[in-house]
Amino acid sequence: MKKLISIIVLVLFCSCEKKKESCFTNFTYSKGNIKTSYRLKFNSSDTVYYLDYYPFGKKGLYYFLLEQNEKKILDSLICDFKFPIKDSVLLNDQINDGTTIAFSIDSKRLMLHGHKGPKEFWEFEEWMDNLKIYKQLKPINRKIKFDKFDKMFPVPPHIIN
Repeated sequence: MKKLISIIVLVLFCSCEKKKESCFTNFTYSKGNIKTSYRLKFNSSDTVYYLDYYPFGKKGLYYFLLEQNEKKILDSLICDFKFPIKDSVLLNDQINDGTTIAFSIDSKRLMLHGHKGPKEFWEFEEWMDNLKIYKQLKPINRKIKFDKFDKMFPVPPHIIN
């Protein structure tokens, strides 16, 4: 009888899935171009906060929930990112207009423009656009702190006449 109980306890213990720690505590993603400007805030839960700062977009703060498989994919994508050691901005100088995406993971930040930079960040942008299209945004009345990227924009050169 003791052997049976030991086997049952061992099977139960081994079958318990250990919760995997995420590689980040705070992650903010931002996208802006002539048609859209928004930020998404992720944390360790399945809730994603959405803030639209496009002049003609939705006003206020919204959220949507990730399904378990979406959360796993998202965590995997974010954890595989190779961030530079310090804040970086990669611009395509040949494009005056275009899409700018920015990422802030804990203390590291990266801004990309005009499809310049590592391709996995641009693939993430496509994945987020598709995900955002299929999720129903629900309004929420609370304060969420989004990382800001405004100070990362390069200062235009001073023109002297």
